[in-house]
Amino acid sequence: MRLTIWISSIVLLLGGCTTHLPIDPPVLLKQIQPITKNIPIQNDSLCADFSENNESSIFECGPKISDLVRFEQSIVPYAEQNIVDHEDFLETQYKFEQHFFSPWTYTMPPISLQEATWPIRAFKGGYGSNLRPVPITWFKELEDQSNFDMFGQLNQKAITLKWMDIRVLPSDKPLYKDPKLPGEGYPFDYLQNSSVNYNEPVFISHTSKDGAWSYIFTNNASGWVKSDGLSIVNNATIEKIEKAEKVFILDDDIPLHRKDSKFIAYTRIGMVLPLDHVDNENYYVNVIDENNTLINVSIPLKSAHIGISHLNKKDLIQIGAQLLKNTYGWGGMYHERDCSSMIRDMYTPFGIWLPRNSLSQSHKGEVISFSELSNDEKLTLIKEKGIPFETIIYLKGHVLLYIGTFGDNVMVMHNVWGIRTIDKFGNTGRYIIGKAVISTLELGKDLADFDPAMKLLTRIESMNIFTHTTIILASKDKGTKNQNPRK
Repeated sequence: MRLTIWISSIVLLLGGCTTHLPIDPPVLLKQIQPITKNIPIQNDSLCADFSENNESSIFECGPKISDLVRFEQSIVPYAEQNIVDHEDFLETQYKFEQHFFSPWTYTMPPISLQEATWPIRAFKGGYGSNLRPVPITWFKELEDQSNFDMFGQLNQKAITLKWMDIRVLPSDKPLYKDPKLPGEGYPFDYLQNSSVNYNEPVFISHTSKDGAWSYIFTNNASGWVKSDGLSIVNNATIEKIEKAEKVFILDDDIPLHRKDSKFIAYTRIGMVLPLDHVDNENYYVNVIDENNTLINVSIPLKSAHIGISHLNKKDLIQIGAQLLKNTYGWGGMYHERDCSSMIRDMYTPFGIWLPRNSLSQSHKGEVISFSELSNDEKLTLIKEKGIPFETIIYLKGHVLLYIGTFGDNVMVMHNVWGIRTIDKFGNTGRYIIGKAVISTLELGKDLADFDPAMKLLTRIESMNIFTHTTIILASKDKGTKNQNPRK
């Protein structure tokens, strides 16, 4: 079954070249190809042996990527060299709470019914978790369950009781494009839109017919979440939460416990919680429990701070070190991050609100176009105009954080799925990276099957300094022109 309509094709990366000589893979592994192509890949016993008696460590198959070997995969040296601590707050930092609590200002959905129902029109086929075509009746059932006749009828303010996926349609089941195509199938579930943090403000438009799902709006996304993960809040609770000092989380996966030691949730960088009180060891924050009651949970002092802070080297190192441990999570699946959510979460502790998707992030702040520039001119412009750790570099479907130069190389930090490949027979594929890395804009050129047409440096379209006021700079004459801010 073929898809009649798909959202704009996903750019799944990558291309790149390096100014350094490629590193040869170990002789033993030269014949192993960890590249997904248009033909099935057979398991190779050299790649992994999961027998009970195997005491040897499991090693990575295939050639090493030069950038990821030659350049330190730690944020510390780049931060130490390139970050200048801010002594004053930025204009954008004063607007954080306005963005964060925006769902509680809604009295009706902030988009039209036509905008909300795009998935009903878009998805008419595809493949399921068994990699077999899904029947058209499945889409009809989901359309009926979506209950859009009730769009904007409930209009309730709520808070999340757990971290949740935000789905395009009210279903946990995945929808893939043809999994035989490189860059399709797992993990690219087209029904995964985004995710929402624990204890975050949301607005409920309506529920599915069976009530199991609710259509919500967060401060950066909309879609379906499980109804049992929401708690309706009244105006008195909202006022208490909004007026409290805010605790910004600096560490992932710190367990939160209430006074009786019962586990409540894990922390996540990007989470913001209202402060109740503090002692010598912990912050105590107010959260809503399953009984719709405000309770206290504790957070170690080292894992958070009160209020937004100036952009500073110490906190960026602490946060960035953890984000570099993340594996790739399409749309936030499996509690992981993709390219845009990594950058968004990294700057939330500083009160810098960024949109959720890559295209929207590319419009935030001072935008500098690379239109009609050569690759050398792009690199020169990045070095001249880019501000390390305050600049996003954009190409279609992907964003990268500029972290400054290192040995005259333009360095970026990004969470990436893979590098596009093409063999001598024209078969396209992906060399899977699947994690957050530090690289140049020439990532992957040392791979034998690297697709030169997909070089990162060639494909980047613009950069934007997200800490600056929203304007756009033309690439050729470096002149400026006014642009309406995108709030």
